[in-house]
Amino acid sequence: MSSVADRLGVSKADLLDPTLADASVKQAHAETHIISETKSYFAQNGVDLDAFKKRERGDTTILVKNFPYGTKADELRKLFEEQGQISKLLMPPSGTIAIVEFTQAPQARSAFKALAYRKIKDSILFLEKAPKDLFKDGISPIVILPPSTTEKPTKLSASDLLQKDTPIESVDTTTLFVRNLNFSTTSDRLTEVFKPLEGFMSARVKTRIDSKRPSELLSMGFGFLEFRTKAQAQAALAAMDGYSLDGHKLLIKASHNGLDAAEERRKEDKAKKAAGKRTKLIIKNLPFEASKKDVRALFGPYGQLRSVRVPKKFDNSSRGFAFAEFTTPREAENALDALRSTHLLGRKLVLDYAAEDPEDAEEELEKMQKKVGSQVNKVALQRLTGGGRKKFNVAGNDDLDEA
Repeated sequence: MSSVADRLGVSKADLLDPTLADASVKQAHAETHIISETKSYFAQNGVDLDAFKKRERGDTTILVKNFPYGTKADELRKLFEEQGQISKLLMPPSGTIAIVEFTQAPQARSAFKALAYRKIKDSILFLEKAPKDLFKDGISPIVILPPSTTEKPTKLSASDLLQKDTPIESVDTTTLFVRNLNFSTTSDRLTEVFKPLEGFMSARVKTRIDSKRPSELLSMGFGFLEFRTKAQAQAALAAMDGYSLDGHKLLIKASHNGLDAAEERRKEDKAKKAAGKRTKLIIKNLPFEASKKDVRALFGPYGQLRSVRVPKKFDNSSRGFAFAEFTTPREAENALDALRSTHLLGRKLVLDYAAEDPEDAEEELEKMQKKVGSQVNKVALQRLTGGGRKKFNVAGNDDLDEA
């Protein structure tokens, strides 16, 4: 709040004024702005934001938090350089967090032990070990041998790579199915690896639409290889099965995906149709004091809202969640990305896409039939067993007292 107030040229009291009806929404917008700005700054400076999703922690980089607003980067640098040599120190313009990287792991451990919970001005320093491989330039590149520039590279026969005593599996198709792909492996990368093999024609990594970002595609971890003849496909399978690509050992077998092509297309069409209609968000962990007006004010800046609903209990109090529906999927995605880490009245909002109506009518009918069938079976079982529950006496006395 101090950072935002300083940027806007107003006092922090203007943002935190409890007499204003929209004070909580203003605070939430301010927090969202700081988070977005911080992520953008780190991404531009080589930080892999996806690394924060991993549990594994590194041993040379430290996240520095909870220092007073107004603390300069030089002050933190001087503080941490007392413990060892620093290779990087990043502090975004908001001045609310910093990343410090040491050249050696023992120095980082020493700094963590010496500076954690150290008093700094009128606050206490919070330290956290950063995720492993936090910086993109810290990831070891994949070594690719360039082709010769003087002469055209000759095609290699996959059979030449085999040992003489290696049994060759019989393959009756020119298409191979490859799985256990690294999710970062692309069709171009797969083509590059298999292109030197004799008879190679094409390589394709199977992808799907990202439900959170409909404009982007995600690898499904498997793909297909096409060769000119069955013999060449058979040789390629025997030579490359178990080959390590981008850190993953490939599992290759003959493909008979022609029979499943229609089913795959149906699933893809269903996924695309569902992704294109995801415009409704559900807001969980909503403060009970939050009103429909607050939800609309918080989500309104990210697009045109079609509707906002805050379910109530019988006593007209909030049930702790709400729905916000936008006119386009892009607007819903923008709101989801921007507000997923935002707090409202002290509660961290939990956002997700709301469940839509079933897209596949046949699938819904099948569910209904199963449900009806189970009910019919229960009724038949009750009739066979003589109806409902009966009262009996364990002692064998038939004279039962009425309760």
